[in-house]
Amino acid sequence: MKLSRDHLTIKAHSYLSKWPLGFKIAKKIFSNTTIHQSVQHAIRNHNLASSQAPRPTDNKQIADQKSGHWDHHVQLVESKVLKGWLDWEFIEVEHIRPNLSGSKSIYYLQHFFSEHLPNMPVKKALSLGCGGGNLERALIHLNAAELIEAYDASPESIRLAKELAEENNLTDRLKYAVCDINKIELQENSYDFIVAKMSLHHFENFDHIYQQISRALKPGGVFMFNEYVGPTRFQWTDLQLSIANRLLQALPKKYRFSAFNNLPLDEIHRPTIQEMIDMDPSEAVNSNDIMPKLKLYFDVIEHKKYGGTILHLLMNHIMANFDTTNEFDVALLKMIFLQEQVLIENNVIDSDFCYVVAKAKS
Repeated sequence: MKLSRDHLTIKAHSYLSKWPLGFKIAKKIFSNTTIHQSVQHAIRNHNLASSQAPRPTDNKQIADQKSGHWDHHVQLVESKVLKGWLDWEFIEVEHIRPNLSGSKSIYYLQHFFSEHLPNMPVKKALSLGCGGGNLERALIHLNAAELIEAYDASPESIRLAKELAEENNLTDRLKYAVCDINKIELQENSYDFIVAKMSLHHFENFDHIYQQISRALKPGGVFMFNEYVGPTRFQWTDLQLSIANRLLQALPKKYRFSAFNNLPLDEIHRPTIQEMIDMDPSEAVNSNDIMPKLKLYFDVIEHKKYGGTILHLLMNHIMANFDTTNEFDVALLKMIFLQEQVLIENNVIDSDFCYVVAKAKS
């Protein structure tokens, strides 16, 4: 199939965005040229076409749209072309790890193993919302389980996960299947641990899901997740937006270019509900329920907050503007991290992201 010039331009734009410094250099070279104008034209047409796409009218169409979104995006997510604030190594090492494990050198899986899985490998584990399978491959390489079963609603995600498992000679230890997690039925007393990494906020029916997880865990088994638990459909509070925008506006202009369009960012806005649904019907669909519902079915044995209440809003846009080898840039970033941390520690704002380990109630 022959691709249109606009489609090729969008793909090239996405490809270049993997290298933020090179992207900035290219923008500087081609700014206000016909090449720059072509890129902006293609992006506008792409966004317009997306906004005019027919909206689903029934449950099946909505389900198809949800899985279709991830069918389209899983390759970009797995290859880190779609790079969110959590994907930056500097933020991981300097902010997230110290909040989760107390050490820059210990990431959350290592912490989970040392605190909650003293006898590895366990017999069998389960991963919910596995995407392209990076978590399961990591768990096997770390010898956390002899066998891991994993489910996702996206057929393309499962196809890719199986393909990558085969490439890594892991097909005897990784078993993938397409499944609507909201309707999942799990066998009783089957798993030593169950994990979800940045997938719970795409689920809706937490009463059913938590009941199934609870019954599927073996005696002494644990449920662990690393997750966004903030406002449903990113309906950020006025206080969140105010703090994020005041920090943004205090920065020199060179740090205020948005990664989404490479243009100066003057203000971060709250998306509308319809914009969120159009982008991804499952995005943060019931995220407000994750923690309250959890406590009905589980006893929380570890709960580590690592923010994102401000950093998520801010760094998704501007992290690419910082040079983490530059002392001044590093100091600016650490000051922003500290600002959020102090506000959370003093209960001015809550943490939108957390790591949790829980056991089923007796």
